[in-house]
Amino acid sequence: MISIVINTDTRPGFNKDVSIQGKQFEGTRNLDFLVESVWNKYNFFKDYPSIELIQFVDVHEGFNDWNRIIESCPEKMKLVISPHNEQFRGAYFPKYNDLNYIQALSMAKGKYVVHFDGDMAIFGKDPNGIISSWLHLLDSDRYDYISYPSYWSPSPDEDNKWDYRWASTRFFICKQEKFDFPEVIKCLMSDEYLYGKYGDKYRRCPWLEHIFGIMAGPDKVFYPPIQYKSYMIFSWGCYKSGLFAQLNKLPYDDVFAYVRQCGGIAYPCDVRGV
Repeated sequence: MISIVINTDTRPGFNKDVSIQGKQFEGTRNLDFLVESVWNKYNFFKDYPSIELIQFVDVHEGFNDWNRIIESCPEKMKLVISPHNEQFRGAYFPKYNDLNYIQALSMAKGKYVVHFDGDMAIFGKDPNGIISSWLHLLDSDRYDYISYPSYWSPSPDEDNKWDYRWASTRFFICKQEKFDFPEVIKCLMSDEYLYGKYGDKYRRCPWLEHIFGIMAGPDKVFYPPIQYKSYMIFSWGCYKSGLFAQLNKLPYDDVFAYVRQCGGIAYPCDVRGV
């Protein structure tokens, strides 16, 4: 079974018609990400023999129509509604979003786990073929994590000063057995523990996606080359309400034409979709 885990939220602005990425870590936000974005992932994986679908919502601003979400999303979806909380073990914890990821991922029961941020999109001409290629690489133990397609494959970006690769929470797929959450929490709680045990790094970015990559070890995270003719995985650098609903109905070649019209996939994996 493949577990598809999607982290979404209701941060301020999630009810606006147009959302543009602001400062680092802000991302876009839109009510569509709670429904149509989920269908986007479901549509890609629906023909795989066994899947489970989990949506974890970090509730910042109030939203009362949860029945609408339940009734509008695929029947197989498990919905977790979690009031926003920045506390951990009795004190403020700046990595609270990483704890949301851990809570969502810990629910996964499949042999394989796919993670998406809510503002990510995935489209493919032959989804099962793409999925099979990912599972083949994971089963070969060549890689522990496969992340989004990159112009700088097998790396995530053009900066060659990184001395490891991280498993981007925007998108990755791995085996469920790779998760060691008690160990991950130790690493989140203490930089000294993380870098003392797994070795110091040229750049210290002790967030969950980096911890996954550091724990996995050198060259164990793979960013495949971009293959526009086969599939696309990207985040929305700019999003307008209704885009997912429109694109989810189109054949792959038409979605690709739209993305090309928007200027293609920009650094690192963004599409400006207005």
